[in-house]
Amino acid sequence: MRFAWTIALAVSLLPALTARAQPRAVRTETLPLGKIHAWSMPRWSPDGRMVFYTSADFNGIWAYTVGGGSPVRVTSDRGSGSGFSISDDGARVAYRRMLPGALPGEVLQEAVVRDVAGGAPSVLATGASITVPVFIRSDVVFSVGGQLQGVYPGDREAGPVTVLGIEDSKIALLRGGVKLLIDPLGNGNYLWPSLSPDAARLVACESERGTFVASADGGYPVRIGRRDAPDWTRDGRWLIYMADDNDGRGKHATGIGYVSPDGKMHGILSFPARGGAMYPRVSPVADEIVCCTRQGEVLVITYSEASR
Repeated sequence: MRFAWTIALAVSLLPALTARAQPRAVRTETLPLGKIHAWSMPRWSPDGRMVFYTSADFNGIWAYTVGGGSPVRVTSDRGSGSGFSISDDGARVAYRRMLPGALPGEVLQEAVVRDVAGGAPSVLATGASITVPVFIRSDVVFSVGGQLQGVYPGDREAGPVTVLGIEDSKIALLRGGVKLLIDPLGNGNYLWPSLSPDAARLVACESERGTFVASADGGYPVRIGRRDAPDWTRDGRWLIYMADDNDGRGKHATGIGYVSPDGKMHGILSFPARGGAMYPRVSPVADEIVCCTRQGEVLVITYSEASR
């Protein structure tokens, strides 16, 4: 009877145990992007078919169709790679570019939309202070001097919360067509905000206090340690982040780590042997991570979870 009870207990616990199975790297490949620049900040298109990336100086945006084709330069505009958004179909890119002003040392900003296939850009606004434009369905939303632009009545019926980015060091959200600046930890200076796939949770980093996970509107934050550049896996069960490993001699090897949203389970997914790995972004449609190395290569890391 005791043996039978032990077997029954083990079987009953199996789903809970496998549900917490940790991810592991399966393979790593380098995308054939050429070496005309050191590449940085790669990210997936929403359909997972393309990788968009910039140069180390952020002066330009390129696109590569995974599995074939050649890299395409979308724009060479100054500062465009420092922040950009990709339309749902991957056909357009919205970004902020820098222009010299009329006075010595003056810099102006422009919100721009450009087709990946080519053609003239569409300038949405010009000013001294413009946030990085963000696609919300087919609309492009951004702020000029703190004032929200590009929100139409239909947006008020959109999803519960959308992350717009960082504004005045706070996290800017769009909810019900209204912009909110939130400060979950109090007097914070925030980086890398990202919503979970079900839009129920928010992850972000605070420059001094590390990474936290909160409700979508910033409530009930739980600090989970230093997890730079976090991004959700497509099922929302894990956060992938940029991990630093100090060897005790002042040297750091940068790799890709994983952590559960409650911070209780964590580990290292990959430490590429050459050049480390930085700024990971998870595919929205596959168990793949795109990241860059210190040498300016772009890697795709395929991972798996034993529970699937």
